[in-house]
Amino acid sequence: MLTAAEFEEHCQRLEQDRAQRKADIGTVWPTPDDTAHSVVPIEIAPGRGDLRVMSGFYPAFPTALAMVGRRTVSFARIYMSQPWVAAAADWMMRRAIRVPLRVYRRHGDDLRERQILTPKDHPLAAAIESPWDRGSRADFIQAMFGPVLVHGNSTTVIEQGARDKIQFDPKDFRFCRPIMPFRDRIAGFTFDYDQPQFMDEQSIDHVLHAKWWSPAGPIGCSPLQQLGVSVQIEDAAQRWQRAMLHQGARPSGAVTMTPEFVGLKQAEREQIISQVRRDLRELYGGPENAGKPALLPPGLQWMNYNGGTAVEAELIQQRKISREEIAAVYGIPPPLLGILDRATYSNIQTQRDMTYTEVLGPPLVMMEQTVTAQVARNLLAEDDIMVEFDFAAVLRGDPLQEIEALRFAVGSALMTPNEGRSVIKLPHSDLPEMDEFYYPSNNWSAMGTTPTPKVVQVPTPPPDQEPDFPGEPEGPDSPRRGRALHIKSRDRDFTEIID
Repeated sequence: MLTAAEFEEHCQRLEQDRAQRKADIGTVWPTPDDTAHSVVPIEIAPGRGDLRVMSGFYPAFPTALAMVGRRTVSFARIYMSQPWVAAAADWMMRRAIRVPLRVYRRHGDDLRERQILTPKDHPLAAAIESPWDRGSRADFIQAMFGPVLVHGNSTTVIEQGARDKIQFDPKDFRFCRPIMPFRDRIAGFTFDYDQPQFMDEQSIDHVLHAKWWSPAGPIGCSPLQQLGVSVQIEDAAQRWQRAMLHQGARPSGAVTMTPEFVGLKQAEREQIISQVRRDLRELYGGPENAGKPALLPPGLQWMNYNGGTAVEAELIQQRKISREEIAAVYGIPPPLLGILDRATYSNIQTQRDMTYTEVLGPPLVMMEQTVTAQVARNLLAEDDIMVEFDFAAVLRGDPLQEIEALRFAVGSALMTPNEGRSVIKLPHSDLPEMDEFYYPSNNWSAMGTTPTPKVVQVPTPPPDQEPDFPGEPEGPDSPRRGRALHIKSRDRDFTEIID
């Protein structure tokens, strides 16, 4: 029979064994980072619902990583503390807000036949322009795109007011919980569940949910979850190097004992060791004291030790691999993040051209289609309304190349001259010819017009001048002299001599 103290000690030992088993497994991502808020679900079995909230399916999606040394760090904290994760996410967000997000009304089935809607024309255009009080279009894009880059999901409540006015309310995904009757369907979300007085439930019809694809269900997979091992190694390498700098006396050498020191009395040895340890820590420890000569008591010697450096541990090379893995998961060419190890002028220019086509194009298309499907089509029930990012405004390159491209577009009847002028922000011309389409020809005639015959004046020689063709008799069979009528069109080109 155990006493109360023995029973308490037994329980503590069991908890320690359980924690040790978890550490030995080496899991990359733990359960949701809820321990600080006392909201850990009460489950019958893993994934079998939360008895405190509901009896349906409870998804256990990760929101944190377990670092080396049993440290649990949330995805948000990783973004705020890991420079290469922040560099990749910020690189995409800062370029995404440069792309205008526009609302269009489609006319018919042809996507090219559409009209740009201004905030005065439609409530969705007004909501994107001013999503909330003091909010801007860039704020809306960041609130929707940023959580996707960190958590793999973003949730924004759609609020409808008077006169069909729409406003958005972005939610912190760290404190969002999906309401899932079954594992493959989301019925809504519970927001701010860490604060009972602010906890709110919203139907999925009033939530704008953008996400990456995940094989585990309708909850998106975070890029940081895919980078779990890389972030673990990067975090461990940073902590190891920081400890090396913080305790800068011991990597360069060690204190050894001579036979004279061993022959001292134990009390004397302990006193000397305590004094030397304090001196090493206070006088020679830290980066500010690096290089100071050590003054040791008799019987102790300093031995240089060059092992255990960052180079020998290959941490520098490992950190280079980690940053390239982060760039690969986010789909960013390494030179665009400043990783110039294998960069050349040609591939940097090519990869810079890929910014808005191959790198930002797919995630922004995912976002625009999410807004179109969930807001315009499902909530507003307007199938002719669509949302798109206007990439034309950011794909403008060198001015000379742009003018050459417009010249080709106008000359091949893809644009009118006035449309080309509007691209480079020039005023509209009132000349009627500026609104015509032109086909490629030497005379650049407007389409639908008849080519005008070109009369070529051939000078007539004076009577006393020798003929142009000496030796040929003047007569009815001689070459005809006079004016030449030159006609040129798309399919024929001929010249006729007329009197």
